Amino acid sequence: MSNIFRAAALGLAALSAGCAGSSRVAVPTQAPTATASKHIANDGAGGFVLPDGTRVATDATGGFTLPNGSYVRRDASGALNLPNGARCLPDGRSGGYNCP
Repeated sequence: MSNIFRAAALGLAALSAGCAGSSRVAVPTQAPTATASKHIANDGAGGFVLPDGTRVATDATGGFTLPNGSYVRRDASGALNLPNGARCLPDGRSGGYNCP
């Protein structure tokens, strides 16, 4: 009887080892970026297209009012200062801005 239990135990061990050996672990090929940037695009008509697709018109100072009523002002260096304290820097290509 002990030979039957021994054979069953060996068979079970071999079967579970085969299952464990066939598992696969997905390894990402590229690590996510530490900071994702958002782009405010120049719409070519005196305003901007925000990252969510909303269009806003600029005022005489280059600033604009967000849909929630908050004001985004343009500073002397040409950057946009968001209400949350972040600065959007000119993208240097199309009159738009890159934001953190």
